[in-house]
Amino acid sequence: MQKTALIPYAHLPRPHHDRHVLTSTVDVFGAAHWLLTERAPQPGGDVLPFDALVVSVYPGGDVELTQLSAVRARWPHLDRLPDGRFVVAASRARRHEDANQVQVFDALGRETSSFSVGDAIEHLLVDEADHIWSGTSTRTRPESVAGAPPADSPGRQTAPASPVSSTATP
Repeated sequence: MQKTALIPYAHLPRPHHDRHVLTSTVDVFGAAHWLLTERAPQPGGDVLPFDALVVSVYPGGDVELTQLSAVRARWPHLDRLPDGRFVVAASRARRHEDANQVQVFDALGRETSSFSVGDAIEHLLVDEADHIWSGTSTRTRPESVAGAPPADSPGRQTAPASPVSSTATP
């Protein structure tokens, strides 16, 4: 997968240049979102829950700030649901910790639900119908999307091949 920087399309507002960008995305409606922290994550060791700031820039140029509380993802993916909630997914599920590596935050930045979609998330997307889609990949099987079984593994028990509802709670 080729990663495309947002710089040709949107610019992080200057007052936030002193923060570390964990991830960024453009949502289905064309708004750019950056997930920022005070400092970069350190290699190795566990990451404690931390607060993060989402800076959103809408196509008309309006800027919105949302403070997220108790984010658990070290290397996160981010997207926004149509109703203003945010989804943050940890790239890796940690076996010794809470396996619910996807967090849903309300418009005030509080976690409202969490769930698991599998290890090695490479892609996260929210569609206009309020569904969360994820693409995962591991070294032992090809990429699958939203729990769809890999083509080369007949008989493997997996989740249904449908999007994960953003309103579902575990």
